[in-house]
Amino acid sequence: MNEAEKRSDLLGLIILFFVYTPLGILLSFFYVVFQTSVHDTWVNIIAAFVIGGALAVVAWIIKRIMKITSNGASIVVILIGTVIILYVMWSMWFVLMFEWFYGIGEMYGIGDMGLVFSETRSMIFDSPEFIRFLRHFNEHGTWHINDNVWTGPMLSVVWIGEVAIIATLPMLAAYSSAGLFIAEINAWAEERLMNYGFTQFDDYELDRIASGDIDAIIDKPLESRNGPMSAVAVCYHKNEATDFIGIYKAHWDKDGALSKGRHVMTVRLGAQKIDALDAGLQAKHYPVAAKQEARTESDTTTTEAEPTVETVHENIWGEPVTPQEETLEVEESTSDTQE
Repeated sequence: MNEAEKRSDLLGLIILFFVYTPLGILLSFFYVVFQTSVHDTWVNIIAAFVIGGALAVVAWIIKRIMKITSNGASIVVILIGTVIILYVMWSMWFVLMFEWFYGIGEMYGIGDMGLVFSETRSMIFDSPEFIRFLRHFNEHGTWHINDNVWTGPMLSVVWIGEVAIIATLPMLAAYSSAGLFIAEINAWAEERLMNYGFTQFDDYELDRIASGDIDAIIDKPLESRNGPMSAVAVCYHKNEATDFIGIYKAHWDKDGALSKGRHVMTVRLGAQKIDALDAGLQAKHYPVAAKQEARTESDTTTTEAEPTVETVHENIWGEPVTPQEETLEVEESTSDTQE
């Protein structure tokens, strides 16, 4: 990654933090209002997946729009933002639950939201009070299943699960790639992973590939065991020709399918070389299929003259004749008549 790309990533990460965090706090408000209205554990677990999924979508969209290529830095930013979101969310939840337990027995109305936000702000900046409320509600319980109120260690497990769900989904979205970003065209590209698991490319071979030498890939042995591996993906963009390949570390998954890992480099080969690479790999590793494909292409391009099939008719005496013979007979008959 060059200096320009690093600066672009830094700006994108800053924007990611300052957009993701406020949006997450806004979403958490609706989540808290729902939680304080419904105290069933299973319903709230589903709600946790909903808000976690919503935060994940927000993180993924911002990462794609801002063209952030660093997955590790994205995870750190999302983690910090999610911790802030959870802290604000729980502070708001403590305020609303305290009113529900010890207030007039009813939830705040829309007109009371200013008071809720004011008390939440006070709770946020008073960490000892936050801890005191946490212990209080853990002791008395707020979640229940089949009218059984969960308290103490069991409630702690539920809370930990809730936090894990809400925090993990956005981080998975931050880690997952929105495709391969190609700086030369300043765009995300789609990928088609070639189904070849090579033994891992060394630095010399990577240098050859970077210089456009496709034989470094074609001549590379395949890795049949679960050792260090590399994979090649063909990259394409709707507004660009298929000119790029991506080199990845790879492994076989539990189902025996090739799965790419960390991105190593992107190389611009050109469409012609990529076609030659694909053909060379097929010829080496699937020679029978490659020959059959070549034969099929040859058959489709070479048009053979089809034999002409003449229709056979019967003359007036019931004898089989071709149209040519029938024409000759008619001519002879005409000639005899004229004589």
